[in-house]
Amino acid sequence: MVKRKPARRRRRPSPARGVELKRDLPALPEAAERALQDVMQALDDGHCPCGDLDEVRMALREALNNAVRHGSHLNPRKRIRLFCRCDPTHGLRIVVRDEGAGFDPAAVPDPTQPENLERFSGRGIFMIRRLMDEVEFHDAGREIHMRRHCQP
Repeated sequence: MVKRKPARRRRRPSPARGVELKRDLPALPEAAERALQDVMQALDDGHCPCGDLDEVRMALREALNNAVRHGSHLNPRKRIRLFCRCDPTHGLRIVVRDEGAGFDPAAVPDPTQPENLERFSGRGIFMIRRLMDEVEFHDAGREIHMRRHCQP
């Protein structure tokens, strides 16, 4: 009689190993939405210890929408690059890069100032800054780096 090995149970990725995901996508809203869903599923499956994933989802959705609409002007020939890494030691890091002309983040009006309350510009960046622990812009605004620290 042949002894059979017990079936191996599928294990979720260990949070100690972390999650890493890269995407290269056309500057289209539906491609950005698919990439967003991929990232959120990977973070959920990997038990990323970075707090409220709904807040991360909102910040990433804004960053991707800005890259698609403002950076790339909905041009499917332009590419959006997305990098996401989460591990318990370094927390969550997300980078979104577009091929647009760039912009000066310091010149974006503060939407909380009385003179800007009726304007729509700047609200997405304002929200990203409130939802993430660290936000930096690189390469003349074509690249946004967002960080979220691990929660105990």
